[in-house]
Amino acid sequence: MAIFESLAQTLKKLAVGDRVKVTLRPELGRFPNPLDGHITQKDDDGTFLLESAGSTVKVGAGDILSITKMSR
Repeated sequence: MAIFESLAQTLKKLAVGDRVKVTLRPELGRFPNPLDGHITQKDDDGTFLLESAGSTVKVGAGDILSITKMSR
C-alpha cells in the first residue's frame, strides 16, 4: 500500500513542463519503454500527457511502474 501512496504523492508534485522518465507496464506494449519526455498536460487523477520523441502519449497512474523527475 505504501508504494501506491508514494506514487500518488510523486504524481501530485509533478507539474506541466517537468521532464520525466516513465517506465510503463510491459503488457501495454508501448515502445520505447521507458519513455523520456515533458509533461504537457496533467489532471488531478494522476493522468498526464507526455510529449516524447515527437509524439504525445497519455499515461494513466495505473500504467506506471516507475517515474523519475529529470533535471531540465
